[in-house]
Amino acid sequence: MKPGICRLSKLNFSTWSLLIIILIPFRISAQNNSYYLDSFQTALTKATDSQKIRIVTKHMVALLDCKDSIRKIHLVEDAKKQAEKINWYLEIANANRALGDVYFNCMHNYPKAFEYFQENVILAQKNNDDITESGALETIATRYQRLSLHAKALSYFNAALALNPDANIKMGVLGNMGVTYTNIGDFTHALSCYTNSLTILDSLLRSKKVNDIQDTFQMAGLLLNIGDIYLSMSQPDKSFETYTKVLKIGDKLNDKFVQVMSLSGIGRALLVKKEYNRAIEYFSNALHDCDSIGNKKEKGKMLSELAGAYLSAGELDKALDCAENAVKLSELHGQNDELPKANTALGMVYLKRNQYRRAVSYLQKAVNFSQKAGLLDAEKDAWQNLSAAYKKMGDPANALDAYTHYISIRDSLYSIKTANDLTRIDLQYSFDKKQLEDTAIYNEKIQRQRIFTYASFGGAALVLLLSFFMYKNYNTQKKYNALLKKEQERQLAHISAQDTVLSDIAHIQSHFVRGPIATIIGLMQFYNHEEPADPMNKEIVEGVNVSIEKLDNVVKDLVAKENKLRRESKS
Repeated sequence: MKPGICRLSKLNFSTWSLLIIILIPFRISAQNNSYYLDSFQTALTKATDSQKIRIVTKHMVALLDCKDSIRKIHLVEDAKKQAEKINWYLEIANANRALGDVYFNCMHNYPKAFEYFQENVILAQKNNDDITESGALETIATRYQRLSLHAKALSYFNAALALNPDANIKMGVLGNMGVTYTNIGDFTHALSCYTNSLTILDSLLRSKKVNDIQDTFQMAGLLLNIGDIYLSMSQPDKSFETYTKVLKIGDKLNDKFVQVMSLSGIGRALLVKKEYNRAIEYFSNALHDCDSIGNKKEKGKMLSELAGAYLSAGELDKALDCAENAVKLSELHGQNDELPKANTALGMVYLKRNQYRRAVSYLQKAVNFSQKAGLLDAEKDAWQNLSAAYKKMGDPANALDAYTHYISIRDSLYSIKTANDLTRIDLQYSFDKKQLEDTAIYNEKIQRQRIFTYASFGGAALVLLLSFFMYKNYNTQKKYNALLKKEQERQLAHISAQDTVLSDIAHIQSHFVRGPIATIIGLMQFYNHEEPADPMNKEIVEGVNVSIEKLDNVVKDLVAKENKLRRESKS
């Protein structure tokens, strides 16, 4: 089976590649690279020309570090020349892909990389090789996916599927499409992709007499993705049901890692359902399994999850113990992505215990770790709790500053969500446009087929009459197509204008409406109602007035744009 289905990058659990690690216990480590390189270099001296090409494209280039990029390129170019001499088509394609990977991963020369990837598409087309072509298209799509160019990625994924590849390739393409849709927040399409991929896998399993263990792991990975999607769609019951299926697979395989992932997923689903005690039970079981297999990374995650569950359940002592252990374990193993959550949990515990200075200390650490790791959601939570801690300490200046940071990051996340929404609208618009064009082409083909069918039953005596009707039909069709094209252009132009105005309105709401409102809310929190004569109250009222004036101007602008949009819609 093709191990191409990745775990979701936006969600909390590990990547699908970790499942593959279970199946590949002996990985090549950096310290052994020189040994393997020497071995392959020795093998090159004894190998035939075809063996040399395979050794270079499949092994030596992968072992070299990016700092040896020039050497990588020279090796593969020489191998490609040798493959071209003997017209070895598949190894030419492997060389192109290897060159593309070097330019993409090591030199970050993306245009050059895509030239080599695209060369494989053309090469496969010349050889009428749909399988290789679909693989080349999938390669291009996954690279666009890594560059967050979602529309282009989906376009190439769809092109790969249009070639009707074999089940393994199709399953991998659908899985990667699910990742792309998840990255733009289109969970409905993501779920559809993962479900279709699962259906194909299930069909393959039914057709086999003996199931491959890798197929079972791949099914577990797909189900975990589906469970995460349901959780993102706020459907914890379906998420719970899906994670439970994975748990049964883990029990069947007796694989603790799969069990840990499924137990953690069930725990997160129960947290959403506010069944805190049951969530604690599942997280505790996952933690026990982490200990049994010595997985320190997952243990740190489970301790953080447990700390959050205990906090929600109001068990502060246990939350404190878990959070402290999570911090120690994360620091010991350099897991910087876990430190924000663990330090935030510690800060929240001390905040609830009214130990505000200690809370501030841990929450500031959480902010710093979040910024270093680029975790906006974690940073937002840390700033929000930090503002509350400063307020409890009677430090309004720092409380307002922390609250302002919280609002800023919240707005940034909202802007990202808005951008993803617009991307989804654009993708749907492009799809609808293509459907409209395909429908018109299909109708035209049907009409022509009717004409040819009638003509085949006509006799020589009806040739002139049939020719007349064909000529008349041609003119009618031409006028119809012209009218249809004109109407399409008018509709598309109108939709484009509406999208522009709506995008403008969304931008104003995101950046200009929310700002004044946040400022007003923040200022009013510090208004001294007990002493109206407090000098600070005057500054707060003046700040509120300034924000109200800004908000009034923005609202007027929004009303004007809305009126303009209505006038254009009527016209």
